[in-house]
Amino acid sequence: MKKPGDISGFASRGIRNRLIDHYRKESRHGKVISFDQPDSKDEDRTLLDTLESGESNVEEGQIRMAAREEIEEYARGLAEFGISLTDVADNCPKQDRTLEACYQALACAKENPWLLERFLATRKLPIQDLTELSRVSRKTLERHRKYIAALFLAYTNGYEIIREHLRQMTSGEKGGRM
Repeated sequence: MKKPGDISGFASRGIRNRLIDHYRKESRHGKVISFDQPDSKDEDRTLLDTLESGESNVEEGQIRMAAREEIEEYARGLAEFGISLTDVADNCPKQDRTLEACYQALACAKENPWLLERFLATRKLPIQDLTELSRVSRKTLERHRKYIAALFLAYTNGYEIIREHLRQMTSGEKGGRM
């Protein structure tokens, strides 16, 4: 049978368990840093003062929204020519020399704006004139017709973001192939 003095063992065990529970509860918050604590580099400023403002995130969001809208408009423009974005991806040249030939045809069309005007008016690539002026083989132009048509469309309308991306690809920036 228990003696009345055994209650101290029960009380000590209860206190010990409460201390363990308290320690476990508080250890979850041990890695939390207050924004109001002073910055380690500059004691006069708090960590909250060193954080960037959300303006750059807003600007980035606006740029993304503009790019999304431009791509959607571009896809609608391609649809008028019977071309989808997946068609463009499927007809993209796989070899660097073929890609260079497509950009050579585009450069020829930019030098001769009447080719782009004819493209918009007839909704067809002027293959014969492109072959003669750019010295790119007809077979290459025929094989990548949808890709070249997409390039032409990007350079005829106000697709600035898409054109900038194409310029980066041709100059070899940001992982471009050329």
